[in-house]
Formats: sequence, structure tokens, C-alpha cells
Amino acid sequence: MRPLVRHVIALSASLALIAPACGQAATLPVLVHEPLELLCVVARFAGNPEYQRHRSDPAYGRAAERHFDGAKDHAVVTRLRELRQSHGISYDAIAGLAVHLGPMPDLAPRTSLSPRPPMLDARWEGADVEGFVAMLRQFAVASEAAKFFATHADLYREAEARLSARLSQSKALPWFDAFFGKREGALCVPVAGLLCGGNNFGVSVQHTDGKPDELRPVFGCWNWDAAGKPEFGEELLPLFVHELCHSYTNVIVDRHFVRLQKAGDALFAAKATAMRRQAYSNGRTVLCETFVRACVIRCVADTEGKVAGRQQAAAEAKAHFPWAAEIAVLLGEYQQSRDRFADFDAFVPRIADALDAIAVRLEATAAAAPKLVATMPAIGAKDVDPTLVEMTFTFDRAMRDQSWSVVGAAADTPKVVGAPKYDAARRVLTIPVQLEAGRTYRFGLNSEQKQGFQSEAGVPLEPVAFEFSTAVGR
Repeated sequence: MRPLVRHVIALSASLALIAPACGQAATLPVLVHEPLELLCVVARFAGNPEYQRHRSDPAYGRAAERHFDGAKDHAVVTRLRELRQSHGISYDAIAGLAVHLGPMPDLAPRTSLSPRPPMLDARWEGADVEGFVAMLRQFAVASEAAKFFATHADLYREAEARLSARLSQSKALPWFDAFFGKREGALCVPVAGLLCGGNNFGVSVQHTDGKPDELRPVFGCWNWDAAGKPEFGEELLPLFVHELCHSYTNVIVDRHFVRLQKAGDALFAAKATAMRRQAYSNGRTVLCETFVRACVIRCVADTEGKVAGRQQAAAEAKAHFPWAAEIAVLLGEYQQSRDRFADFDAFVPRIADALDAIAVRLEATAAAAPKLVATMPAIGAKDVDPTLVEMTFTFDRAMRDQSWSVVGAAADTPKVVGAPKYDAARRVLTIPVQLEAGRTYRFGLNSEQKQGFQSEAGVPLEPVAFEFSTAVGR
């Protein structure tokens, strides 16, 4: 059976929408990218948690696992598992490689992979990416992947049409040309990632031989209708801007990383727990997200109005990037002073200065925040005695009395059987509890919305995730 091949229309000259036919709405080409679907399957078999079956995984996901099951022990699966441990290959590093590959069955790189092209994630450095792609080709043949893709051609066409209809509502594409400058001949072809679950990735291809850039933002599918077809809601429109921004700003961050690194590391340290929960594991990633989120606020305000811009700023703050709004305001200076700033790169020193000042403020706040220094039971403890009658939490300074926030689902939180109480110094909180044998308890101290745990000076405790398990009763 011949492999399924679909062609997409290029966007010429800039990132404007394709000119519509007479009487028709403008449309944006969208693709279900078979190399991405193939790599998603490999990532599932390799155990990458971000690619595991989503709670709303439809019949398509189950069909993929059944079809490829016979090849789940292939060498490429083992290799990806090793690369996750040795190089951190996960999340966008996987999707980013996929969009660098051409159609089945050859999976020929769209640009040379050695040396590593500019938009292929740095985690692939030194990972023998060409050898990995060769293994992936073998996996595709051994698993008869082309047959699976051909069987689902109708689903792919429907997914493409639905995602195109939603993204074509965006007013943002002309904004990118005005803000960053035109990328002559750039191709913007979003990808519907049917096996990406709730993950979206701002990936792209920058050719090293002078060919136009290819912007390939990937949108995961987390809503499915009763017929097993993906649905794309209005919430995708700001995500579209977010993922496209990555195609512009990530390389800018890398070009100026030496100047930006100190601030990035400080921003990460100030919100490390929250950042790690979002799989942002270092200062560079936080810088990339900061640039993107500030640009999204600016774009939404410019294209949807000031009220929408303020709502977007609030959403970014809720996502633990409260400083993005401040940088977005600064970007207004860039827009109004293009006579002084030839391009966005020229404005980066102003952003760097602002991030330095924000980092100093955050470090001062972090120094004033209380720290949890000991707990009983210990976080992560196993085989805790179920007859334990109280939990204790010790802080490094006096805390505000009669103020606490133990958060989480009631079913996962120990049953409280008395009033919590601080010691005389208000540094040790004791909570009377009744535990059950053979249980795992999961809860938190404080959250972004509930911040009852505060120092005597009123500075909240950074949210702490808590888990422990009790021994099985005898």
C-alpha cells in the first residue's frame, strides 16, 4: 500500500492569511503530520509521561496502540528512553524533531541535521540525531505505519479542516509581520497533534541553505466528540499566538543568552516549584516563556482590545509569570520607537535591564518568604504508622496565627479531628488527624489562590506539594 501523502499550500511573502476565493472566508492550511504521530507512538512506548494516553484519549489513540503494539520493544523505543535520561529528550524536543522530517516512508530531514539546525532543540546536541532517525525509519517499516496512517486518512482530513476553521478566526497573523518584521517566504502550517494529548509546542524549521522558514506550531487534541473526532475551542486562539511567538523569540533569547542568563536563573529560582510543575526546568526556558507571554499580552491587546489584553495579562500571572505584564508594557516602547530600534534584537538590552530589576525584586521577596524546614510525617514517606494522631509542620520563622491553607481533594487529605494549633513561637503547627491504613495522602500547603500560610510579616509560603503513604494494617 502506498504511503499517505498530503500536500500543503505555502504562505508567500509573509505570514498573512491565504487570499480567500471570492465570497469565501480566509483559511489557513493545517496538517496532521505523520512523522509527529509516529514519534508520539514511540514516546508512549518509551514511557514519556507527557505523551501517555490522555484522559480523553479517543478510539484513535487506542487504535494506534493496538496497531503498533507488536513493535513496542523496537530499538528506537529503547533509544528514546535512554535519550530522555541522558539528554532530557521530551516535550517539544520530540515534536521539534518531527517537524524537521519529511513524509513517510523516507522521513528525509527537511534540512541538514548535522550540525544541529537553529530551531532543533539544543537537547539533541550530541545525541546522534541522524542515527535516531534511521532507527525511526526501521520502526515505521517494521510496524507497517503507512498502513495505519492510510486507514485514518478521513480522520486526518476532518481534523485539519476543524483546526483550520478555528485558527483562521485569528486576527494575529498580520501583527507578527508588523511587530517582528516580515519573514519573506515563510511558511506557516500549523499541525494537529492527535496523539499529543493536552500539549502544544511552538516548533519550527529554519533551513541552513537559504530556504524560507517553516513555522509548524503543534496543537494537541484534548477534546473529542462522540464520533471520536477532535474539537478545537476558542481557547486555542491565544495559544496559537503563544506557539507562533516561540518561533520568533526562542532564537532571540539564544542570541542574547549571555546577557539574559543571570536574570533567567533568578526568575526560575524565585518560582522553581511552580515552574517545575509546568515542566519549565531552567532559566533559559523561563526566559523563552517570559518573552513569549509578554508578546502574547501585547498581541492580544493590539488585535482584540485593551480589555482582552488585561485579561491575558491576568492569565499569564495565574500561570506564574506575573512579570510578563510589565515586559508587555515595555514592548509598547519598542512599538512606538521603531525609528530608534531597527528590529526586536536591538530592543533586547532594554528588556534585559527590566528583567534584572524584576529579578532583584523577586529575590528580595523570596528572602522574606517563610520556608518549610521539617514535617512529620516526612514528605514522600512510606509505611507511615496509621495510628499517628497528629501531623506537624515546622517553619523557619514565626507565622501568622489562625491562618493556614491545607488544599486538595477531601478524599486525598488526612481527616482533621481537632483544631490546628501553633506552638508559643508560632513556628511549629500541629494538626490532629485520623489516618487510615494502606492509604496514600496527597495535599498541599497553600496554592496560587489560597495562601493562608503566611509569615508574621504577611509574606505567603510558596505552595508546597505533600504526599505520604501509610502502612497496611495488620
